Amino acid sequence: MPPDPSQFDPPGSEPAASTRHRLQAVVLIVLLALVACWAVILSGNLKGRAASDDLLYHWIAINQFAQQWPAPDLSDYASATTPGYHLVLSVFVKMGLGHTGAQLLASLWTLALLGTMCWVVTRHLGRVGALLVMPMLASVYVLFPGIWLLPDNAGWLLVLLIVLLALRESPGWGTWALSGVLLVVLVWLRQVHIWAAAPIWLAAWLGTTAQTPTGVLTLFSSPTQRIGRVLIAIGCTVPAFMTLAWFMGTWGGLVPPMFQDMHQGPNLATPGFMLMQLAVLSVFFSPILLPRLRMVWAHHWRWVLLVGCVGLLLGLLPSSSYSVEQGRYSGWWNLIKTFPVVADRSPLFVLGSFLGSIALVLWLSLCTSRDAWIWIGLLVAFTLAQSANHASWQRYHEPMLLIMLVLILARSNQTQRTLSRVALSCVLLTLMLGAISVMTLMTGKPVDVVSMWGPAGTNCLYWL
Repeated sequence: MPPDPSQFDPPGSEPAASTRHRLQAVVLIVLLALVACWAVILSGNLKGRAASDDLLYHWIAINQFAQQWPAPDLSDYASATTPGYHLVLSVFVKMGLGHTGAQLLASLWTLALLGTMCWVVTRHLGRVGALLVMPMLASVYVLFPGIWLLPDNAGWLLVLLIVLLALRESPGWGTWALSGVLLVVLVWLRQVHIWAAAPIWLAAWLGTTAQTPTGVLTLFSSPTQRIGRVLIAIGCTVPAFMTLAWFMGTWGGLVPPMFQDMHQGPNLATPGFMLMQLAVLSVFFSPILLPRLRMVWAHHWRWVLLVGCVGLLLGLLPSSSYSVEQGRYSGWWNLIKTFPVVADRSPLFVLGSFLGSIALVLWLSLCTSRDAWIWIGLLVAFTLAQSANHASWQRYHEPMLLIMLVLILARSNQTQRTLSRVALSCVLLTLMLGAISVMTLMTGKPVDVVSMWGPAGTNCLYWL
């Protein structure tokens, strides 16, 4: 049985929006996502990077498992991710499902991701909350995994559920136990998301809203109670780490042998690049964020200076020029490529990192104290995990940033007071992200399977 959606809502008062209005918004978002995804799937579009990753990697892995079923060989296969996504689909491919059918079936992960997000967002915002989910739907890095066979959104759905549990105001052992189960499933889908254990531990350390530290100096107050809770939470996440350890032993590394010369890091530009992405997204929310700058500066100017200095250092210290060899390409790296570079540093990157750090302070100012601590810990863990990857790719980061921004807005008391500005910001961001998605669809190049795998590698494509 799937988890009850209501347990991912914040506890406390009843929702401001009726269940009927929330369901209407969810149905609207799911239908829009279904039409967008299925229209492209049924058109037979097999062009672009996402289609390439589908046909040259994930579809081949799915067929390998289907041919080996019921004893698939997990020691090496054509995907750098753990095999849960592929194993599920391989069962249906074994029964005769073709590539298009597998795409339609796999799109359900994306519908579940967007539907769950919409259900949570509309709790207090009603049907207008659907607008907050639209940027996620429009993002090329959320939409395309709903079209082609990519495990991204399966992973993001489990990340979203774990984050929602961490944000609960009164967590207990049941919350941590459920989070631990979800983390095991998540590790089976995307091993890099083991970082999601961190918000589970942090939520246990913080405790309830009443137990949450009000500042850095009180973060370690009542250590006995906090350590006791954390030990329980850590125990709940042990199965996920054991699962990851089993895969590492089977592969002899963090990825299957086929990919062990492709993903070694670290990439020191990733933290600054993530802040730059946050700066770009925050531009569209300037009507909400800029009025808070004066208030935040008046009361917390030291923190603004400190975080700004960190953002500046993250922009200045690593090399930040466009470089395929160094994993700095695609997404906003293509924009960086068009600007001058000084000493292998991009002034645009440095500015973006600095502005992103200031934007982060403003976003956190919209949160309750407990939520702010959760987001800080989550971002640190997520950034460290992504920095271990050689590839600093926007598609690995943007969905998490969108999830964070949407949840901050959905849970902030300020959103109700500035609802029209929030709605306008979401519409404008949706138009920008949607334009990128449409342009990417129109300019994608057909996938050349033979040049990648040779004639023998095309054998698994006979189901297309």
